[in-house]
Amino acid sequence: MREVCKIAYDATIVGAGPAGSTAAKFLSEKGYKVLLLDKERFPRDKPCAGGLTFKVLSRFPYIEQEGLIENYTYSGIAYSPSLKYKLTVGKDEPISAMVLRKKFDYGLVKIAIASGTTFIDRKRVENIKIFNDKARIYLNDNSYFESQFVIGADGIWSTIAKKTGLSQKCIDFGMCVFQEYPITSESLDRCIGEKRSCHIHLGVEDIFGYGWVFPKKNHVSIGICELKSKVNRSKCKTNLKEVYRIYFNLLKENKILPNDLKIGRLKGGALPLCPLKKTYLDRVLLCGDAGGFINPVSGEGIYYAMSSGKIAAGVIANALDTGKTDEKFLSQYQKIWKKDFGKDIKMFLISSKKKLKINEKFLKIINNDKKISDMILGILYGNYSIHKIKWKLISRFLYAYFKDLFIRDNLH
Repeated sequence: MREVCKIAYDATIVGAGPAGSTAAKFLSEKGYKVLLLDKERFPRDKPCAGGLTFKVLSRFPYIEQEGLIENYTYSGIAYSPSLKYKLTVGKDEPISAMVLRKKFDYGLVKIAIASGTTFIDRKRVENIKIFNDKARIYLNDNSYFESQFVIGADGIWSTIAKKTGLSQKCIDFGMCVFQEYPITSESLDRCIGEKRSCHIHLGVEDIFGYGWVFPKKNHVSIGICELKSKVNRSKCKTNLKEVYRIYFNLLKENKILPNDLKIGRLKGGALPLCPLKKTYLDRVLLCGDAGGFINPVSGEGIYYAMSSGKIAAGVIANALDTGKTDEKFLSQYQKIWKKDFGKDIKMFLISSKKKLKINEKFLKIINNDKKISDMILGILYGNYSIHKIKWKLISRFLYAYFKDLFIRDNLH
């Protein structure tokens, strides 16, 4: 027999990453009884480069106020596959913020707890059942919890999405391998520079993706991310560990890493490449990676995770206030996130499907045209919405493209 849990909550949130913790914080602040669960023991690490765009900090200022930022970067360099061309940006103000996911995620959990959330780690959810008057989740220790609503924020392989039938059978996902290395400030100053430059190498070993070097306060994150669909991956499998080894040596050759740094044991992870068709059901909403919310070009997911968590909290608060728990009422969640950030994801998705990766010629063109480079960097760092400036960007790129052709024709 299953052990019965008599505690009832307004909302149970499965997954204590940025999406789940954010939803918990905003619901708890409104006075609702919230349970936050995670299968891992906290604090725990997470496969992620750990870079935050400033739109994250603008929307969630408490991240800085609570001291969750490790450091800021003031410079960024993107390299073409051959290293012949590079796009450099350097400013007096920071262009991005860096976090250690182990510290960052646990910090968000503690903020949720301080707001009134009940947090329990090392509890794996195995099933969910929806009744007329409640939702029930079953755990791996034969206990269960009951609540009015459930938020699935349990990652790309979400149990909540699977058990409710919201997950898609043929989901596309990207892959990454990475490691975060302890490194002294002196070594970072010598190799990365005092501006703590981020380095992005596009198309390493011809993968559809990139390699990254993200400097933290006393760490450096180095990784390879392949943003190729499952169909394309099955046609040509990539040994990402071997690509990582080649990339690691390339960084040493170019003095971006100290020679005595060793690769060590690599970590890996998967990331969604497009949102699910449906992210709501009776008494259930999906947030973050569970809903497939990510930038399919850059792999950025924290902004969409936290934003979807906040939106979900608002929708569930309205549902609790009005007593409406049905699917039709909760469908407004999908309408809101689509209006909020879905249009940008759709534009990035179109770009990725057409394989508009930044190759040699593309990087050369944007490097030679300051207006284009400013727009693209503004999109990457969260200052602009790609949906809002898409026609301006396309027209400027066409202008720069034909200008480049004209110059080359005249030279010949």
